[in-house]
Amino acid sequence: MESSSPYGEAGAAVPGIPANPTTALRRKTVRESSVELVHLMRPQHANFAGNVHGGAILSLMDEVAYTCATKYAEAYCVTMAVDHVEFLSPIRVGDVVRMQAAVNYAGTTSMEVGITISAEDPRRPEPPRRTNRCFITMVAVDDTGRPRPVPKLVCETSEDRKWCCEAQLRREFRQRFKREIEAGVCRFEMADHESGV
Repeated sequence: MESSSPYGEAGAAVPGIPANPTTALRRKTVRESSVELVHLMRPQHANFAGNVHGGAILSLMDEVAYTCATKYAEAYCVTMAVDHVEFLSPIRVGDVVRMQAAVNYAGTTSMEVGITISAEDPRRPEPPRRTNRCFITMVAVDDTGRPRPVPKLVCETSEDRKWCCEAQLRREFRQRFKREIEAGVCRFEMADHESGV
């Protein structure tokens, strides 16, 4: 899911932002961005099937993405885009949910936060089960609501580099998709479809 945003394209330079030498020189590692939040899922989170509602999980994802991005940027952050949400296994009322997040990629003013969620029943001696994965793009803003630069990301491990590379591919896909939509590519395909071509 992605919507137009006043904060510019993820990773792109935003016109009118003054250079900030102090921020530009700062670097942070993926490890430094990592956060973990734990929630107990309660009856008010349930859907009609008795499991935790998907919307409740999305809200928790946004919460942990905000925490991670704010920690990394040391600034207030807003959600710009949500990519590739996976619901791998249902979460039950009474489960303890553990959300782990880290910055995968940092552009000029934006960051992609990778989130994994696992759940376990505290009453049973079973290992946690992986339930969700998601990527959320966050933008750092200043006190006036304008985008502000974020630290450069340092990838220390091969896994860090893998996630960073995949995040850049997702960013490039979003940009290409947006360009093609704005160019009216789908309009011509729909005309062909309606004419029976």
